[in-house]
Amino acid sequence: MSAELDAEAGTASRYGAQRVQRDAVLVAVASITNAALGAVFWGFAAKYVTPSELGVMTAVLAVITAVGSVIATGIGDAYTAVLPAVGRGRPAVYRRGLWLSSVLSLTVGGLSGLLTICVLSEVRGEYAVAVIITIGVFALSAYGLQNATLIAIGRANWTPSANMVVGVAKIVLLVVFSFTIAWQSVPLAVGVASLGMVVILRPMIRRIVDDADGLPTHGSISESTAMSEFHRVVTRTIALSGLNLGVLTLAPFLVTMFAGPDEGARFALVFSIVATLDFIGASMAVSLVVHASSEPESAAAMAKKILIRAGAVTGLGAVGLAVVVPQALHLLNPAYGTAETLAVVIVLCAGSIMRLPYLVWAALQQSRRRLRAPLVFSGATAILLFAMMPGFCESLGAVGGAWVILIHQVVLTIAAGTLVLVTRLRGKSHSQHEELVPRHNGK
Repeated sequence: MSAELDAEAGTASRYGAQRVQRDAVLVAVASITNAALGAVFWGFAAKYVTPSELGVMTAVLAVITAVGSVIATGIGDAYTAVLPAVGRGRPAVYRRGLWLSSVLSLTVGGLSGLLTICVLSEVRGEYAVAVIITIGVFALSAYGLQNATLIAIGRANWTPSANMVVGVAKIVLLVVFSFTIAWQSVPLAVGVASLGMVVILRPMIRRIVDDADGLPTHGSISESTAMSEFHRVVTRTIALSGLNLGVLTLAPFLVTMFAGPDEGARFALVFSIVATLDFIGASMAVSLVVHASSEPESAAAMAKKILIRAGAVTGLGAVGLAVVVPQALHLLNPAYGTAETLAVVIVLCAGSIMRLPYLVWAALQQSRRRLRAPLVFSGATAILLFAMMPGFCESLGAVGGAWVILIHQVVLTIAAGTLVLVTRLRGKSHSQHEELVPRHNGK
């Protein structure tokens, strides 16, 4: 498989401005594939699982996704910023990331499982649920990190096939678990499918990294400083991922807790489907980080192209979801009213569109390894989200949770845009000042 997928890619073309558009398209295809199969997966879940049971399952899955995504994205973002630039130090950095992912996922996953069975009344005292959460976090973080690694080593063309296999496996496993054990079938299907793909691909990735197969052996970061730079970046990217992605993916759990299982199920179904729009933009942004890190002088032009492409795909996807999702969920299960579901879809899709400029800006900051501003913005908006969620959910249900997400995204984008504008104005002012200062040519 690896030989066929790599046949057309030469060593010199793994990174750079010419490759970023191709990789952006590939990760978009992977995300769209994931979106289509994800919609089928949640369609089966809506049909075969009652809303009250599904609300509990999606709350459990939200904990797994939140913790697993934070770990995978945090370390994966560090990979995409550092691996293309470290040359011969790549194997050591790669192994340190794997070790860190395993330790964090098992430790934080275990604590999250215990906390969930204490906080969520529907699963209180069920230690088997805590075990599922622990294993699920390990599986999902390993799978997410694997996708980021493929992009970071110039193998974005592997991701569509991998996502397709995992998507089909999740659907098959969901049906099997629903008609056999009929307990926590949603998180079980996601965890088993994700772990299976890790077992298949990790040996291939390890060989590519160790042999520098098609990868540059020299980079802008020296081998002696590669590990310290990775540690510096990964500390910030994990914190940033937790404050941003972790907060968002925890939303279904919060809606279930504050609005009840039925509203939680509606929100989780729509959120999981609409979130694929976010993944399209986020995946393209990851591609931007990789290639902007390798070719920083072309970063601005790359960012503009990524924003236009991601905006077009996300806009079209939002229209399609607004037309299809409410009717589809109602046909699968009449308990999901069309009007109520449509409102949730529209508000969440608006949030996905508003998120795009921030994603591209944050990707540029990450490629430059300047993460202080994204950390500050994400921390402030995380506090805002947690403060608003109880009141909005208790009064408006699933729609209230969607409005909180939209407000969160709008504030992030406004903050990033304001910073860009202020920085440009300061730069122009400084340039004008230099022009006005007389030069004496050393006399």
